[in-house]
Amino acid sequence: MTDNEPVKDELKLPELQIEKLFYLEAILHKEIEIGDTGKGGHRVIYPIKGGFLKGAKINGTIMDFGADWYMGYADNLGVVDTRYLLKTDDEKYISVRTDGRLVLNAKQEAALDKGEFVDPKEYYFRQHLFFETSAEKYKWLNTVIAFAIIGFKQSGEICYNAYIVK
Repeated sequence: MTDNEPVKDELKLPELQIEKLFYLEAILHKEIEIGDTGKGGHRVIYPIKGGFLKGAKINGTIMDFGADWYMGYADNLGVVDTRYLLKTDDEKYISVRTDGRLVLNAKQEAALDKGEFVDPKEYYFRQHLFFETSAEKYKWLNTVIAFAIIGFKQSGEICYNAYIVK
């Protein structure tokens, strides 16, 4: 077989399995408008004020610490880049970093800006989560692939279901 020859038999890989990790609601401080950065996008920073998470294996609060460095582009694409800190109910800390995508049309964005509800089924908001902790009970989070399906409450909270890929 040469390097350019196609593989004849596909490797039998496991089917995708996911497990719900937690439900989260984040409350934000007033946004900080940076504006056009000259890099093709519009930067807005959304400082994180607090919130909570609840799940079968992890529960806790979101610390008033961290933010989303959001970059919006003209083609309705928004790039989410967050760092924030969780404090579990048993007083352990977990750092979270996310990388995500938000796709809203102009009508949806205008409605959200006015505090109107837009059904999360009508827009695309997904992110990849990365965890870091030294807490023995939660170190398994350091080794998983996680993602979230996200929506906005009418009152402004960011809400998501986080899942791990098993």
